[in-house]
Amino acid sequence: MADQARTVSVVIPTYRKSALLSQTLAALADQTYPADATEVIVVDDCSGDGTSEILKNVSAPWRLVSLVHDENRGRAAARNTGVRAADGQIIVFLDDDMRAVPSLLSDHARYHVVHANSAIIGNALTAPELGPSPVFRYLDSRGVHKLAPGSIVPARYFSTNNSSVPRDALLQAGLFDETFRSYGFEDTEIAFRLEDVTGLEFRYCAEAIAYHTHSHTLRELLMKREEAGRSSLGHLLTKHPDRVRELSVEALMPLAHDDSPLLRLRKRASRVLLAAPFETLGASLAGTRWLGPLAHPLIDYLIAAAYRRGLAQAASSGSL
Repeated sequence: MADQARTVSVVIPTYRKSALLSQTLAALADQTYPADATEVIVVDDCSGDGTSEILKNVSAPWRLVSLVHDENRGRAAARNTGVRAADGQIIVFLDDDMRAVPSLLSDHARYHVVHANSAIIGNALTAPELGPSPVFRYLDSRGVHKLAPGSIVPARYFSTNNSSVPRDALLQAGLFDETFRSYGFEDTEIAFRLEDVTGLEFRYCAEAIAYHTHSHTLRELLMKREEAGRSSLGHLLTKHPDRVRELSVEALMPLAHDDSPLLRLRKRASRVLLAAPFETLGASLAGTRWLGPLAHPLIDYLIAAAYRRGLAQAASSGSL
């Protein structure tokens, strides 16, 4: 088959998640895609938890490449190390806490045959064994899950927890920006460059399922979003100021001297609406199971508040 003629390199950055990484690799050992057309590259970003020793004992049907950073350099740098070492025409990005279904690599490869010059976004879902929660239901309804499978999707939905890109396009775009060291948005940033520099389209492959096996509470989710607002979101907006409106964060930014009167009004309104008392009430309601899908707009609200708080901290420190 044409899709099986394409060599696939799976790039997995990892940092101190050796137990979850073992599950990720075990699932990849059961893939239907030909093992002799597959390599798996794990980049240990200076975990210091025995990850490298565990990798030495992995027995798998495909070629395993284990690489180690001698200092922690972040996920962008770890992915770049993996891409540079890869032999495959197609790079499949997986996180170290994702459990792929057996057809995942075949589905990614098939989509690259059918949809030339595309980046493919797989279907990342919460692992069933983690149980139901408002946060998991929310995460499983966002991004590409709002769109029809196979359709062209906005570049901002690109996520490296389960996706694939032609290696040549990654090299042409200049790989990941390694100045992204903290949580989030390094994948959004390279997606914008892939779109602008190489003309790639982004498509959603619903069949390419990988289950996220790492649990997050609502509080942990919001802490990560605040961290991103404080660091990586501001960095993204500095590099791509023309994408501020597309990312729906324009009203969350600090006031600027060149703001239009309408934008100033929107920013002042967001400051009031996202104030701490309303946020506290929203968090207490969002955590209740009986709300069901009605909790989703509440979590959207809480994430916006976390981003706004982080962006304000970045502005006060002079980094935005």
